[in-house]
Amino acid sequence: MDPGGIENWLMNILRALNQELFHMDFLFHTTKASVYDQEILDLGSNIIRCPWPNRPFKYSRNFKKLINKYGPYDVIHSHVHHYSGWVLRSAHQAGIPVRIAHSHSDITELIVRSSWIRKTYYLYMKYLVKRYASVGIAVSKQSAKSLFGPKWTNDPRWQIVYCGIDMTLFNISVNKVAARRKLGVPSDALVLGHVGRFSKAKNHPFIIDVFSKIVRKVPSIRLLLVGDGEDMINIKKLAQKKDLYNKIIFTGFRSNVVELMLGAMDIFLFPSLREGLPLALIEAQATGLPCVLSEHIPHEAEISPQLIYRVSLSKGVKEWVSTIVDIHKMKGEREISQNKSLQMVLNSPHNVKVGALQLESIYRQE
Repeated sequence: MDPGGIENWLMNILRALNQELFHMDFLFHTTKASVYDQEILDLGSNIIRCPWPNRPFKYSRNFKKLINKYGPYDVIHSHVHHYSGWVLRSAHQAGIPVRIAHSHSDITELIVRSSWIRKTYYLYMKYLVKRYASVGIAVSKQSAKSLFGPKWTNDPRWQIVYCGIDMTLFNISVNKVAARRKLGVPSDALVLGHVGRFSKAKNHPFIIDVFSKIVRKVPSIRLLLVGDGEDMINIKKLAQKKDLYNKIIFTGFRSNVVELMLGAMDIFLFPSLREGLPLALIEAQATGLPCVLSEHIPHEAEISPQLIYRVSLSKGVKEWVSTIVDIHKMKGEREISQNKSLQMVLNSPHNVKVGALQLESIYRQE
């Protein structure tokens, strides 16, 4: 439960659920402390630590002991993609009646490139999901297909529930000059932004390549990278190698992402190699940012069409640079765009309150 798309959404759900009707505990596959631990405890939830997922039989024995200790539970809601098959099998053995497999990403291409041993694992886990899930949830059609199969629409158990964002975060006034001053960014600079974990799927090396080319056309440009992760060190080294480090701001984890989008960013880049349904992109649209996306982003994430610019990664860096330069030249009225886009997100299924109500209905099996 360190900050990330799924984790942030789960915290929003925990805050939004009717506490008089629902009690939610968190079961972790790690013994390490995380950023959200204290808030989880403060909101009345238990943290249950169940390690050894790589030793499935030991994990299953431990899982059932913990369920007996902290339960009984009416619902198990699993967010670990294919491994959900084993989790739900264990939950079935522990007597939990409502068992939910939740697909947050599309890993179809990853499976194709896997070894035969790994592919066998995926096939077995899909079988377990199909056998033991009473409900299957996906954040997009692509992520549904990834876990539940190409004929997922034929099974009434599988359904789409869009992850949502907390709309109250946007009820703020941001001083752009002050926000940029804190980051050491000139008030008149063009700032490209990205929010996401530093992992292979987010394609940070491509962002650096794009930035290295566009800085030649717009010398005052800056790049704002928000997030943390295992690949951050390598991306910093790449930035130094290309002599770009003094023009890139690495913020690490930040709790004020909306403030950074409103105050510091001009254009949002999202060249992911695979995605389920990225909440950072929903937030970017709610703040009125023009968004340049790869072809791997599900179309369900497009809420404000006037802000969306899709460019295939196969077109290469040159096409991305050209698109960004064209957007910069247009310089539309940001405030007007933001007000319109914010209302569109507010009225969409990507409002966390909508998703919370859907989950409450699923949890109660209504």
